[in-house]
Amino acid sequence: MKKLFAFLASLKLAVILLILLLVGLSVGTIVETRTGAETAGRLVYYAWWFLGLQGLFALNLALSIADLFPWTKKRIGFVVVHASLLLIFAGSAVTYFFKIEGNLSLWEGESASVIEQHIHANGQHQESETVVRHQLPFTVKLDDFVLDTYPGTMRPAGFSSQVQITDHETGKTFPAKIWMNNELHHRGYALFQSSYQQMAGREATVLAVSKDPGQSIVFTGFITLILGMIIVLATRASQSRNGALAKPTAPGAGRTALLALALLGGALSAQAAPATESLRRLPVQHDGRVMPFDTLAREMVWTVTGASSWKGEDPVATVSVWLFNPNVGAESPMVLVGSDALAKALDFPASTTHASFVQFVRNPKLVGLLQAAHQAEAERRPLQGLLQDAQKLEQRLLAMQSIGLNQAVRPLPVSVDPKARWRAIPEPTPEGMERLMQGPRQEGWPSVEAIDREIFYNRLNPVRLSWIILLASLAASIVAWKRQNPMLDRVAFGLLIGGFAMMTWGILLRWNVGGRIPAANMYESMLFLAWGVGLFAVIAYALLRNRLVVLNAAVMAALTMALTDLLPIDRFIHPIAPVLAGTPWLAIHVPIIMVGYAILALGLAVAHMQIGVTAFAPRRTELADRMYDLLYWYMFVGSIFLIAGIITGSMWAASSWGRYWGWDPKEVWSLVAFLAYMAILHAKIDRMLGKFGVAVVSILAFQTIVMTYLGVNFVLATGMHSYGMGDSPVVMWMVLVALAEAAFLAWGIWSFRKNRALTGGGA
Repeated sequence: MKKLFAFLASLKLAVILLILLLVGLSVGTIVETRTGAETAGRLVYYAWWFLGLQGLFALNLALSIADLFPWTKKRIGFVVVHASLLLIFAGSAVTYFFKIEGNLSLWEGESASVIEQHIHANGQHQESETVVRHQLPFTVKLDDFVLDTYPGTMRPAGFSSQVQITDHETGKTFPAKIWMNNELHHRGYALFQSSYQQMAGREATVLAVSKDPGQSIVFTGFITLILGMIIVLATRASQSRNGALAKPTAPGAGRTALLALALLGGALSAQAAPATESLRRLPVQHDGRVMPFDTLAREMVWTVTGASSWKGEDPVATVSVWLFNPNVGAESPMVLVGSDALAKALDFPASTTHASFVQFVRNPKLVGLLQAAHQAEAERRPLQGLLQDAQKLEQRLLAMQSIGLNQAVRPLPVSVDPKARWRAIPEPTPEGMERLMQGPRQEGWPSVEAIDREIFYNRLNPVRLSWIILLASLAASIVAWKRQNPMLDRVAFGLLIGGFAMMTWGILLRWNVGGRIPAANMYESMLFLAWGVGLFAVIAYALLRNRLVVLNAAVMAALTMALTDLLPIDRFIHPIAPVLAGTPWLAIHVPIIMVGYAILALGLAVAHMQIGVTAFAPRRTELADRMYDLLYWYMFVGSIFLIAGIITGSMWAASSWGRYWGWDPKEVWSLVAFLAYMAILHAKIDRMLGKFGVAVVSILAFQTIVMTYLGVNFVLATGMHSYGMGDSPVVMWMVLVALAEAAFLAWGIWSFRKNRALTGGGA
């Protein structure tokens, strides 16, 4: 019995269960992609075997707490963490057995007090649907549904329902308003603005309704879990204090950063104003907001040509030709083809990258491809290959056409309605635009300061400046490392601060220009990824005085910002989905989760360095050990931010959709990544992995981060989080990176075994 108890309470079983759970979760997302969410729930998430794994894991947690009784001060964090997990399991069980949820659809003027839940099931030969109805203790009447759109568009910016609630027990009626991320609570039920319908001039709201007695239990467990992990971190830090590897940073480091920024600022201010300055500053309405013509021109050139500028020409000058001389613009070969396969299908010469608007619209084969693409869309078939390439080309042609037909440049506000679509100048000419700018300011135009701020942001390109500064920090770090020069250490750290300051400045500028935190798409999330690397590196260096921190932070931050700048990613500010608007959770969840990714990315760099040192300098065990220690802290702190990001995302989901966990693939893979790192940290404690083995497995674990960040959207291509990314051919790059990592690890393991006599210990 004692042996059974010891095994059930052991770290070894915990690691095994963590691995089995993450494998099961991974399989669940694949099943969902192929057969749907209902099948994934039936075969994986709510299957007997997966529930059994969770039950065994809960038993392992409970027995591990009991096994260490009586608990000393050093064990408090451990007890809090494991008790919190048990609390989360208990709350989830309450949710599973007692939660009531469904939808309430109401046309304006209608009342209802019964919610419906549609349950799908896949039988052997057909799919069936069961409708479960539940009586509410109150009646909801929809008085008015309001759909708010972005200015000049039909794109929803938000929607709300003005309702009346009549309580069945008291008979009292009161008005209420429900809108996205702002739920209504009554009699233990929560009503959420979910969706809407429009038909024949009528409008209907779709409200999600839930009653979840387990949610408060789970949220309590969430909070205490984070608290417990912080206590464990503090306990481990107090036990592992060691000397600094580099001397404290001299005051001159800060001055180095400020000097770099001052020189950059002087270079920017010294730029001569171009001849197109007047047109550049013209306010226009585009894509749901008002912007200077400069921004519109940059976006149009990037959309049509696939480059930030066409042959080095000012985008304002390029788009001016399209606007004022549309025939000349249509004849110029500047429209991106998109792929060699499409060029071949259109009978263009080999290696043709760009062609003219006229060449495309007169090409009968393109017309045929577009007709086939439209037919596939109408039949809701996924577009692939040539049809997908043709659809993307059509978007480029439509963008250029909107300029040539004078449909995109709209500088004349409609003062009666601030949400109305602005008007274009009937016959645009350079002289007419000049007179408009020199005349009285139009009512509805933004301030001169706002226009200047956005133009300055466009010219500044803080992303590019950041990685250039960070690249200089990396160079200084490498030289300081080789020469063991404290002065160069301070220079490297000063440049790291300069790069971090430039990243921060750029994010704040973009935030000011867009009127929201820049955290709503892939480009903006990459900004926070690099920013998180810089933030944690500055803090970690201040605490540890370890030159390794500066070196690997410069590597990862420079790489991330360079990719953000150089990859063909849409970098323009666009309207966001209603679920992302009007809520503080966007500003809470995204930075936390991205900082977590950033810290774990720092660990990835250290793990590569540790393996490289072990392979090339097997006698430098002290250096490899310092890297191993740094890797441990990166994984531990990164895991705390990762679970904090999962928890804040869960709370956001609860306030938006009425469920804190919905087995969405993004949620699931975030949990898979957290479990992967927890398995490593537990295996390290139990000595199931040696120092070299931890480095190897941590590199493999980071692939779960890559899958969470990119793979869910571009490999699985399913779930509620797909609005956050956009279209980009990243799958091939993911595969290439994974193959490169596999080759690196194979070489590292071979080198480790070859040098085992020198390195000592096991893997």
